[in-house]
Amino acid sequence: MKSIIYIIWSERLNVQRGGVHRIIHILMQYLPKYGYMVRYLYTEDTYQTFHLYDADIEKEITIPLSGMRQYLIDNHCDLLIGQDGGFFSKLSELVAEWKIPGMKYITEFHNSILLMEKVFSRHYWHWVSNMPTTPIHVKWLARLRLLMYPLWLKRCRQSVLDNFLVNYRVADILILLSKYEIPEIQKLTGTDLLRCKVINNPLSWEKVADAKILQQKKKQVLIVSRLYNPEKRIDRALKIWKILEQRGFVDWKLIIVGAGVHEEYLQGLSEELALKNVTFTGRQDPIPYYRDAALFMMTSAVEGWGLTLTESMQTGVVPIAFDSYPALHDIITDGYDGCIIPDDDLEAYADCMVELMCNRENRERIAKNGLESCRRFEINRIVEQWVKLIESL
Repeated sequence: MKSIIYIIWSERLNVQRGGVHRIIHILMQYLPKYGYMVRYLYTEDTYQTFHLYDADIEKEITIPLSGMRQYLIDNHCDLLIGQDGGFFSKLSELVAEWKIPGMKYITEFHNSILLMEKVFSRHYWHWVSNMPTTPIHVKWLARLRLLMYPLWLKRCRQSVLDNFLVNYRVADILILLSKYEIPEIQKLTGTDLLRCKVINNPLSWEKVADAKILQQKKKQVLIVSRLYNPEKRIDRALKIWKILEQRGFVDWKLIIVGAGVHEEYLQGLSEELALKNVTFTGRQDPIPYYRDAALFMMTSAVEGWGLTLTESMQTGVVPIAFDSYPALHDIITDGYDGCIIPDDDLEAYADCMVELMCNRENRERIAKNGLESCRRFEINRIVEQWVKLIESL
């Protein structure tokens, strides 16, 4: 029996907080069915101390960095799976330092290699420098960043490259979420990527809705997102909604489920645009909203995977997304089980929504296709891929 330990950066396990948490939760729940003992360690202080996760936080034990190597040896760790390969290389550096005999190491890349340059684009620095609430010293910093943007971008790419190469060289296997990431990484790194394997993220829930769910759909459009505008670009969704209202679509509602640092800014923008049928719910269980919604909007600058797209599919909601990141094409086949819009083309996005709002037959056709195509990502299928990979080590 292998003992598998998952380590996540700076966060205690919470399945409501996104893809990394959910994949950890699913693997902890399902791998024991294949005979594995699964444990989860998390760190909240940049790998200085580690906490052995327990649902009851009072029962958790803490291990200092100085004791981690011996802890892993004493507990017969056969495989260590790091979940922060897309952001940091610290864990890989520690694994290389520990040199634990017989222990294998997998690191998973949970976001796109394009994350930094997509989020912190020229548009982002323009946005920061023009925000009324931005402190004056931050505005000047943003303007300086714009002036030096080519140099910053070069350094950013080098930093991303350095991080990736440390993780790749130390790990026995580096997992990517999408095969469409491989060309981008090869372009950046010049490596053959022979030790990279692709495992898509699984569905969030075990059950895929029956086609009967389409009968209860309302004239509702849904966004489920963390309200961090540079990455999620919810301001684009509001501007698209303004176009729709100007075209006379006043009987549809836009519901935005989620919270974040830019919630107040986005609510203010909604008021500034004089939008009539927009509701911000804050952080809520999204399942009831998925059941009622007919369309789903994603306007992100970049995603690692896009769990909300597969959540839409498995609840009969037609997903619409900008063509802004590689893994999107693993999830959606344009016009078949969702719609892909040229990146940042607000008019084209609005045109697509108009067609779907007006054409119920086509809308339900795409939704039905989504209910079937999302089965590619059923939990058992994805877990079986993990088991096959683990057994190959």
